[in-house]
Amino acid sequence: YQLALKYICDIIKHPDSYRNILAVTFTNKATEEMKSRILREIHQLASGGKSPYVDSICSTLSLSEDKVRQRALTARTKILHNYSRFSVLTIDRFFQRILRAFIKELSLDLNYNIELDTNLLLERSADSLIESIAENSEIREWLLEYASERLDEGSRWDMRGDLCSLGSELFKERGAKRMKDGITKERLRTLISNMAKLCESRKQKIRELASYAIDTMRSNGVEASEFKGTSRSFVYSFYAYADGELKEPTATMLKASEDIEAWYKKGASGNVIATAETLRPILAEICKLYKDSIEHINTTRLLRDNYRSFALLADLQQSINDICDEENIMVLSETKDILSRFIDDSNAPFIYEKVGNRYDHYMIDEFQDTSVREWHNMLPLLREALSSNKEASVFIVGDIKQSIYRWRGGDWRLLNDDAIEDLGRDNTEVIHLKKNYRSLPNIVAFNNDLIERVVARDNDYLNQHLSSAVESGKIRREVHDSLY
Repeated sequence: YQLALKYICDIIKHPDSYRNILAVTFTNKATEEMKSRILREIHQLASGGKSPYVDSICSTLSLSEDKVRQRALTARTKILHNYSRFSVLTIDRFFQRILRAFIKELSLDLNYNIELDTNLLLERSADSLIESIAENSEIREWLLEYASERLDEGSRWDMRGDLCSLGSELFKERGAKRMKDGITKERLRTLISNMAKLCESRKQKIRELASYAIDTMRSNGVEASEFKGTSRSFVYSFYAYADGELKEPTATMLKASEDIEAWYKKGASGNVIATAETLRPILAEICKLYKDSIEHINTTRLLRDNYRSFALLADLQQSINDICDEENIMVLSETKDILSRFIDDSNAPFIYEKVGNRYDHYMIDEFQDTSVREWHNMLPLLREALSSNKEASVFIVGDIKQSIYRWRGGDWRLLNDDAIEDLGRDNTEVIHLKKNYRSLPNIVAFNNDLIERVVARDNDYLNQHLSSAVESGKIRREVHDSLY
């Protein structure tokens, strides 16, 4: 609604300006909806029909309704007679238009095909990689070791499925960037091995401590049921730890590790009290070891589940490249990477000249879905437009709360402040959507109340830490209340 209103206002103000407006959104469906809405409302205005925009347009432009409808008729005629200059595009389509204009400069094949179905390409590449084990001994060794490990663990194993699942990261900005950093299979194997050894040594230490605690009870002739809790006493946890079970210490155990009175009831025998005094520091050490080790242990477990697939990602990437080269395919996500190496501030005027369309007004919808790479690719063009024409403008609409999901590689900071800082405030307008039309009022009210309370609590907590940092001279006081 906001973007369509802005677009219609601009062409009512100057009916010829549609040729210099680029409206960008992120899906083909949204693009068609945007085009339809703009054309429908212009037609309604031009033909004397009802339009929800008319009052807002009259108020914004300080024009009478008759004048607005008269100009809408002129704008409708101009758009229909030169429809190719009516530019409402997906951001990928816009980048493709630039890419096609620079085929020669980018050393691309003129007849390349865009591949939209990355899942199919991924499956074909995984199949090709697995088939290569007949000739590639290194890959064969990794696949056989993977299968053997899974069988030993009694786990399900599906190398093709795992490769496809993890390989989807290759088509995302962050995944592609990490793959460029690279890590050899042997380096990865050594890393996992060292992590596993460290985990095992810590687990063994916990087992030894638990076994020592059990031996202490036996030598003192004390049963676990004699401690507080009787048959459900936390002391039974020593037996679980001694058997190799690694479970999180309960609140009762944590309290007992610090407070000797949590071990026994009034009237306990001297033998039980003495045993408890020996066991308490052992339990405290187990709790500390668990706290210090569990993150490392869980990370190692996750890495062991996936590192063989990850190690083969470079080979999978090569398999994808081979298929793309053989069939003259370009993956849509690759467009942004290619352009990022080409687009900069010095090239912006040349790009406008080569593309053939000079845009002075940019409108970006659903901005929360803009990735960092896409923004950096568009930024030089936006800056060039703003610097070369004082009437140029950038209009951005988005819902910053949706940015937390990071769909398409989005980053909430772009909409929050980066866009304004990158372009300046003079001719840049950012609209943060404030209303949710998709949920019932009770849901919206509940979420808003919950978020406000959480933010208030966390902000107070942050301010406490910032105060001590300010006093020590490490930071400035201006960053207080930064969560609001």
